[in-house]
Amino acid sequence: MQLSWLVILLLTSTTSSLGFGFAAYKQGLGVKRWSCLALLLGPFTYPLFSAHKRLADVKLLRYGGYRIDC
Repeated sequence: MQLSWLVILLLTSTTSSLGFGFAAYKQGLGVKRWSCLALLLGPFTYPLFSAHKRLADVKLLRYGGYRIDC
């Protein structure tokens, strides 16, 4: 049985949505925002998520008053 491209696209988007939602929850970012974006864009959301996560970390270190001591 051959799967259509639509079914493959739907499964990929749904899996990406769940994965990015969980990753956003772990990082303290907006879960609904990243889940919906992943549902629309699928795995192409990864570069956007990585850049946003990095900027959030830099912002927290710069303005949050937190410091990492070794």
